[in-house]
Amino acid sequence: MTFKVSSIKRSVTSLVILITTISVALACIVLSFNFILDTHQRLLRQTDEVASFIAGNANAFMVYNQADSAERWLRSFQSSPLIKHIHLYRHDPDSDSLSFFASYYAEQEASIPVRFERARTLTQARFTDTYVETARPLMVEDSLQGYVYIRTSREDYDQAQLFSLAISAAITTASLILSWLMSLWLRRIITQPLDEMVESIQDIARDKKYGTALHEFELQELDRVAIAFNSLLSRIQQHIKRQEQAERQASDLNAELELQVKQRTQMLFESNQELQQALATAHQYQNELVQAEKMQSLAKLVSGVAHEVNTPVGLAVTSTSILQDNLVSMKQKFAEKKLTSQEFQRYMTSFDENLALISRNIRRTADLISNFSKLSMDQFSDEDRPVQIAKFWDDIEQSLRSRHPELAQIQLSAEFPEDLTVNVRPGPLNQVINQLVQNALQHAFAHTVKPSIKFEFRYHALEDDAERGELELNYYDNGDGIPNELLKVVFDPFVTTKRSHGAAGLGLHLVYNLVVHALQGQISLASPSQRGTEFHISVPVRQVAPSK
Repeated sequence: MTFKVSSIKRSVTSLVILITTISVALACIVLSFNFILDTHQRLLRQTDEVASFIAGNANAFMVYNQADSAERWLRSFQSSPLIKHIHLYRHDPDSDSLSFFASYYAEQEASIPVRFERARTLTQARFTDTYVETARPLMVEDSLQGYVYIRTSREDYDQAQLFSLAISAAITTASLILSWLMSLWLRRIITQPLDEMVESIQDIARDKKYGTALHEFELQELDRVAIAFNSLLSRIQQHIKRQEQAERQASDLNAELELQVKQRTQMLFESNQELQQALATAHQYQNELVQAEKMQSLAKLVSGVAHEVNTPVGLAVTSTSILQDNLVSMKQKFAEKKLTSQEFQRYMTSFDENLALISRNIRRTADLISNFSKLSMDQFSDEDRPVQIAKFWDDIEQSLRSRHPELAQIQLSAEFPEDLTVNVRPGPLNQVINQLVQNALQHAFAHTVKPSIKFEFRYHALEDDAERGELELNYYDNGDGIPNELLKVVFDPFVTTKRSHGAAGLGLHLVYNLVVHALQGQISLASPSQRGTEFHISVPVRQVAPSK
């Protein structure tokens, strides 16, 4: 689910205010920085200029040692609010030391200690937390007479900072108000026609007035949306008209179909009545069909049983219907005394053919039901017991050759360890091998010159228990192989390529059920094209020591 967190109105307002605020803030920052920097440089420059002026005029007082005159001269700077303190230091060339000579400090300013070291080291004006200071040497013809040390006020600098902050705040506030007003104007220009469009669309959707079109808008973007929406409305209207026409046609067709259904239902009812009368004259066929139906119900086979049984039963019903029609026609001609011997012979021949067809299909139904009964899990009640694979194979081979004489033309062989004895259910395993051989005899060797069938028995013990493991049974033949389209469904019921030859398609399905359900194992298939078929079966077993 997507949450709506914004709107065009809010976006326009936010965007205008944000852009305006950022632009004004950047401009205020740049201007304030330049103004403060200019004030800073101006104060430094003025301080240096005053220091240079005093240094240039105080040399005479130093040379003639007129400290009082220097004091009076320095008081002339009272008219300048910039200057706070002035010190004149006299230099002694013999000891290279400084001594206080004269000073000046502005009104309401206290005297300050001497700054000998500061006077020597300062070469240009600099700011401190409360004032600006600088110093200049007093030189007479390259002879150092002393130093002048000056402190000036940084009040202009502090006021410039406060002034810049106040002006910036005022301008920013004004810009916010102006940008808000501009955003309201833009919102009205953009969203008012958009609201009109949305209201019109809601009215069209609510009243289903798809023939109504949106009017033109002054904004190009909204006008393009309106044109596209009007095109959509036109298509919707055309679609509704086609749908209404289709519904009318469908209604007419349904009425016609209902009439046809009623007519055919009546015809079917009449046909069923005739079929019941025909079936009443053939009780033995009816009994066999009922018996086949009972066997089908008792076996509870898979859904495909109905399809397999339906084919022969349908043929029998069709033949019965033909018999009934011929019988009615023959009775009518006999009653009218128009029945000739040739027609009577033709009716008798038709009766024989249809009765033979009914008989064959009923026998086919009985055979199918007999095959279906093999799928019942009642036959899997065999219990596990020790089986020596060598003797087990000998018994199976003898049984196979006695029941299938065609095995004389096929090489049937098996490989297994001579002393291998496992605990397994021999009944289902025997049925698996028999069914694989029967399936090969029926499907595998239609185009094989030297057919062969081979079984392999292998035992694989578990790593943690040598007595428990898997019996691997591999089947190989060199027959025609299984078609690629049947590989994925070969274990499904009723899958066969020889249904016309009597095959029901239950052989490999029976093998799969025996392996998976009765033996609790797994089975896989490999059938390279035109190179035979392989089945790989693994069954969990327990190895038994061979009897001596």
